[in-house]
Amino acid sequence: MKKILCLLFSVIIVLSLTSCSKDDDSPENQIINYNINSEPVTLDPQIADDKAARIIIMNIFEGLCRLDQNDCAVPGAAESWSIDKTRTEYTFRLRKDALWSDGSPLTADDFVYGFERSLTKSTGSETASLLYCIKNAEAIHKGKKNISELGVKAVNDRTLMIQLEYENEDFLTLLTEPPAMPCKKEYFEKSGGQYGRDDDKILSNGAFIVKESGWEHNEYIKLRKNEHYVGKDVPIPAGVDITIGQQPQDMVQAISDGELDCGEISEKEIVSAKGNQFFISEFADTVWGISFNTMDEAFQNKDLRISMLASLDRNFILNDIPENSIKADCIIPDFLYIGGQSYRNISDNQRTYISFSDDAKKNFELALTASETEDVPKINIICDNDSETQNVVNNIIESWNTLTTGYVNKKPMSLSLLYERIESSDYVAAVVPLTVNGRNPVNLLELFESNSSYNPSSLHDKTYDSLIQEIKNQSSKTSWKIIEKAEKYLSDNGIFYPLYVKSRFYASAPNVSGVIFHPYGSEVDFFYASKKTQ
Repeated sequence: MKKILCLLFSVIIVLSLTSCSKDDDSPENQIINYNINSEPVTLDPQIADDKAARIIIMNIFEGLCRLDQNDCAVPGAAESWSIDKTRTEYTFRLRKDALWSDGSPLTADDFVYGFERSLTKSTGSETASLLYCIKNAEAIHKGKKNISELGVKAVNDRTLMIQLEYENEDFLTLLTEPPAMPCKKEYFEKSGGQYGRDDDKILSNGAFIVKESGWEHNEYIKLRKNEHYVGKDVPIPAGVDITIGQQPQDMVQAISDGELDCGEISEKEIVSAKGNQFFISEFADTVWGISFNTMDEAFQNKDLRISMLASLDRNFILNDIPENSIKADCIIPDFLYIGGQSYRNISDNQRTYISFSDDAKKNFELALTASETEDVPKINIICDNDSETQNVVNNIIESWNTLTTGYVNKKPMSLSLLYERIESSDYVAAVVPLTVNGRNPVNLLELFESNSSYNPSSLHDKTYDSLIQEIKNQSSKTSWKIIEKAEKYLSDNGIFYPLYVKSRFYASAPNVSGVIFHPYGSEVDFFYASKKTQ
């Protein structure tokens, strides 16, 4: 009998251990590993604007709406909404049991305060213009009206009403953006100006929270499931461990070794990733083109810019474009939408680049004479150090050297350094990428505004700025004509010359599923991420 009892006891222990092992391996107990290249400046959604911050904010905050896997707006903190006949008044009903991560109720007032903070000039939000379609939002942000006049009101704790200046078909999608996130006034005021800057200064309402003592600056950020989150679905993974620093040189190897579970990969790594049976997501979301520094003494001259671009034979310079790229005849590509359809399908602009001209050399010399420039300006084209990009740049150099002998060279560099040089206006000419944070054409065009931190041509032009403001002040049904004018303005003035549209690639290990990579803003949603042990 003792032997039988011992045997039964052993079986029970084995079964118990097996059960525990199974539970530990289940998706809801798994931690997803990811990497971001740089430290977030802040996780305060009202002022955050860098790529690293946007990834974290998407996972720890939730707006009235959230994005699904198809980039469509679906219910988030609001379980439902209604729209009036004019389509300019929205009434949102919050989930009745919605909570903050500390267990306190999430209310309509918290959303009102979030909108108010974004649009208060002293906040310094770089993304507040996304909300200009809200009644009086732009005037308030520019200090022309009082914040009390904002078209956002709490009807009661669970009901929020938002009035728009004009109909905006993309409004629900805008509510998924960081400046539209809620903010609890009492918590913010107690944070002593440090809100969003450390793990103990963040109150969030999303699927995950920043773990206590989970933010070691410049090293890692650890997210864990928010036990107070209430939504239509329950987030799957237990959390996400995000390392901070330079992306591994071999991302495929890092994913294969389990160091990371998913991440952005280069074109060169695609074959290897497919060989490892990784899941690949591709987004053709970056336009590459030529820009001049319009603040440079020589290239302030519009005619000089135009004559140089007119010397380019597109069949020659684009004979060997990077793999997984397509030629771009327009500055605004096919992947940007307005009013639910591709902008290119409704635009009359068939091409937006300076056409090749046999008179380019003569016009170049005339432009030099008119600008009273004694010497031909020395030009170093800064560009990505990728060999395929340099093939295109070499063809550009060969074309430009036909205007005057031997004055054009190239200076390849890392992409991060290229961005730094553009932001500091430390260049004469460049082959640069335009990657947008939204699906509307204005999100690309506003990169050239005078106050843009990443202005690919250092453009400071009041005429162009006024066009962008006019676009933002109209509904998508009427703004596309002004978008055409702005795009044509960049082309006709030799501000930007489109070359090709290039894809970005993300890879997930074979045992990882449900990670949603969004093409706009490079955001990554881990809500449905699932990992099986191999």
